Amino acid sequence: MPQAATEENATRVGRSIVFHGPGIPLELRQWDIPNPGSGEYLLEVVLAGVCGTEPHRLSGEVPAPGRPVCFGHETVGRVVALGHGVTTDYGGTPLAVGDLAYFLSVVPCGQCPACLAEIPLICDHYGETWPIPALGPNAAGFQDYAVVPALAPLYRIPESVDPEAVIAFGCAMPTAITGFRRLGPVPDSVVVLGTGPVGLASTLLAALGGATQIIAVGDPAPRLEIAKRLGATHTIPLTGTTASERRATIFELTGGRGAAAVIEAAGHRSAFPEGFELLGKGGRFLVMGLFSGEATAPIDPIRINNLSLHILGTLGNAPDSLKETIDIAIAHGDRLGFAELVTDRFPLEETEAAIANVASGHGIKTVVLPRP
Repeated sequence: MPQAATEENATRVGRSIVFHGPGIPLELRQWDIPNPGSGEYLLEVVLAGVCGTEPHRLSGEVPAPGRPVCFGHETVGRVVALGHGVTTDYGGTPLAVGDLAYFLSVVPCGQCPACLAEIPLICDHYGETWPIPALGPNAAGFQDYAVVPALAPLYRIPESVDPEAVIAFGCAMPTAITGFRRLGPVPDSVVVLGTGPVGLASTLLAALGGATQIIAVGDPAPRLEIAKRLGATHTIPLTGTTASERRATIFELTGGRGAAAVIEAAGHRSAFPEGFELLGKGGRFLVMGLFSGEATAPIDPIRINNLSLHILGTLGNAPDSLKETIDIAIAHGDRLGFAELVTDRFPLEETEAAIANVASGHGIKTVVLPRP
């Protein structure tokens, strides 16, 4: 039976990572963890993925909010208690104490025009709620316990599913799922720029969507091998090649037509002009990786018009993309070795080292384990 929200538990104490600003060491703070309020979930964090946004936050490329905050937004936890009125996950599946759940800590208001259009990270109130102010127990992932509000997308994970298979792509899989919905039908030829989590997730989705030619461009070599495992028919390394050489190779592979779709998942400003030049007639360009700092690039609008090109941006994920992420892990995780993509694990007190590990490009997926 779920633990009653009114039951007293004075011994539950949790640690949390607090970010004060660029160049300031992360703080490990401790506070008492109350039972969840009405409509809330209380979970013990099992593992939290380190997103590629975190190094940008610590470096200051993502503007600091000007207040101490808690962060970490891709999390698997185990339900400790359910608040009054809570009996299911976000999608209506029954949920009980002891169940595993996958959730993101970015909580949209659910009512503004962006939320109603399922663009949650452009929620009108996003700046007020994320990163989460470090005022007490909250829904962030880099901590022992997460108190998750009802509006947060949270979905039950069947006990038979390895949590690492779900978190293997972190928030990248929900992001890619949402991006591919904006892209529309998957065409025969897809070029994916970048082989980080977003690029690898995009490679898999292109394969599952029926693309017969998937060209992955990135580094290092082990990530290109993973891309092949996930469905890439060809890989092109960045190291030792130039943008013009890569373009020539891609046009040769596509019979001189160019790509029907290009997915920018590299997060580097140089990927935009390179991707634009890879498009063939009627091509679609989905930009998913460029989210921080400022960037400019020359664009030939005549080429956009005369080739009937589409350029699409996408940020964040629709709530039900988390459920689809779990479903993909169930259907393909064992076959494709999703859990093996988690290559680096750090304890909570070494979160800063975990983020530095991601910044270095080491490994595939890095996670923080509050209780190793």
